[in-house]
Amino acid sequence: MEKAINLAPVIVAIILAAFGQVTMKYAMFGSPLPLATPIEAAKNILSRPMVYFGLVFYAGSSFLWLVSLSRLDLSYMYPFTALLIVLITFVSAFLFNEPITLWKISGVILICAGLLLIARSS
Repeated sequence: MEKAINLAPVIVAIILAAFGQVTMKYAMFGSPLPLATPIEAAKNILSRPMVYFGLVFYAGSSFLWLVSLSRLDLSYMYPFTALLIVLITFVSAFLFNEPITLWKISGVILICAGLLLIARSS
């Protein structure tokens, strides 16, 4: 039971990181950056308010990750970052109409199976 309680901040950190990715993709959606100098690209990116929301989600994720690092083994925690793949696969299909292929579904199933094995290993 204690592992499950300590795992909660890890799961929330993963969800916040996924929110950060989706928010930043939304900020960049439909308007690819022109091939320009790095300074022009940075100005373009930093002029998009949704980028900052994504960074806030990442900051929250990082904070919870650090809390979790103080309580759990990194070798136990780190594989749960694979949940980002699972979350992003489905959210990007829903929000950005990205295709979900049989290969992606198969990969998601394998990731989930692997996470169950790791969660039971400690």
